[in-house]
Amino acid sequence: MPNHQPSPVLSGPIAARRPFERVSFSRQFLLVSAALLLLAMVVTGNWLAMEIERSAVNRATAVAAVYVESILAAQLRHATTDALLTDDAQEVLDGIFIEGPLRRKVMRFKLWDAEGVIRYSSDHVQQGRRFPVDGLLAAAFGGTVQARISGLDEDDNLSERAYWPRLLEVYVPVRAAARGEVVAVAEFYHSTENIDREILAAQQRIWILVVVATLAIYLLLLTLVRRANDTIVQQRDDLCRQLQQLRSAFEENERMRTRLGEAGAATTTLNEHLLHRIAADLHDGPAQTLAFSLMRFDERTAHCGCADRAACETSSELHAIRGALRSSLDDLRNIAAGLGLPGITDLSLADTARRAVRDFERRTDVHVAAEIDDTLRHAGLATKITVYRLLQESLSNSARHAPGSTPQVRAWREGDQVRIEVSDRGAGFDPAAAARSGRLGLAFMQERVRLLGGHFEVESAPGCGTHVRAGLPLAADEVRHD
Repeated sequence: MPNHQPSPVLSGPIAARRPFERVSFSRQFLLVSAALLLLAMVVTGNWLAMEIERSAVNRATAVAAVYVESILAAQLRHATTDALLTDDAQEVLDGIFIEGPLRRKVMRFKLWDAEGVIRYSSDHVQQGRRFPVDGLLAAAFGGTVQARISGLDEDDNLSERAYWPRLLEVYVPVRAAARGEVVAVAEFYHSTENIDREILAAQQRIWILVVVATLAIYLLLLTLVRRANDTIVQQRDDLCRQLQQLRSAFEENERMRTRLGEAGAATTTLNEHLLHRIAADLHDGPAQTLAFSLMRFDERTAHCGCADRAACETSSELHAIRGALRSSLDDLRNIAAGLGLPGITDLSLADTARRAVRDFERRTDVHVAAEIDDTLRHAGLATKITVYRLLQESLSNSARHAPGSTPQVRAWREGDQVRIEVSDRGAGFDPAAAARSGRLGLAFMQERVRLLGGHFEVESAPGCGTHVRAGLPLAADEVRHD
């Protein structure tokens, strides 16, 4: 087999894929799985961290809101919006958020009216200032408690930014006892120090859980993939061994086929040499003996007396003997001439086919419509012999079974083969029945072709004529024998 060296220069998408293709499928799967699991871990961890932070804020907000709301409800049970401006109300609120029990828990307290005016603030400087009613403040006036961890970046948080980086901001609606409507919103700020510690601890625990779960999943995938990869590698090795065995068997079959082809060519050549020898033996042996006997027979009848001679000439027995001797001599000479193919070695394949057609026409006086490709020049001796014998037998069968029909012969080159087709428009026959009847002509033609590794087929049916087709390799090995 030719040894094709890979090209040293690769370009385009093939070169771009080469480094990745060198990684095994299991490693590719593990790398992709690791990337996906890492992405899932980050997304899940961040989502859980945000949920923990939201849950902690909501819990702290609920506790603080209930506590502050209970105190406000007790102190401002009968308060109205106008009552929030009185000095008594401010003193009450100062006592709660500046001097009272909430001064350490509530960093700053504000009381908003529906117009966005700060009616009270534990930082008295902010009292009376007006801001837009939007965001969480508007939602609180809608009747729901609102909360968030604020970065204190809004306009009403100017004084808070001077002391704290961020605070837990809570909005609690203040309802009138009589009507139950929201008359104000209490805004207060809690320190996030405890909440931050709680959130950080919970997030650390959840991140540890997510990382451990991700590692466990990856290790499980790694174990499964390695087991599967080991199985695949083992099966691949088994397949490689089986493929190698099949390749060895195929190569051995190819060698055997080559040897069979060589043996077929040698058998064809040897058979032809044997036929030459038989023809020579027939010509030099029985044919010469018959010719000598016929000559002596004529001499003896020529020396007979007139009376005896007339008797000899009128003797039917002597005429029969002389006719039998002459017929036997002619048959022997025809057989010897048909067995031998002198000079075929020097002929081209096209000339060999033409010689077979000419010999048939000369022997039978039957015209053949021949179409022979002149490019059929070089071929092995075995191929030329087989082509001659194939045409000889096919045309002889046509003359016997399709009298009056003009046989047609085609010979042409197709790749590394010569294709032969002989057809007639005779009565035709059933090839299967002919094979069962033990006729040797078709069997001999088929075996000659198969010995050289060719193919042979006969297409015929009663009343449809006959088509004989064959394909032979042009390069059948020649075997020379002296």
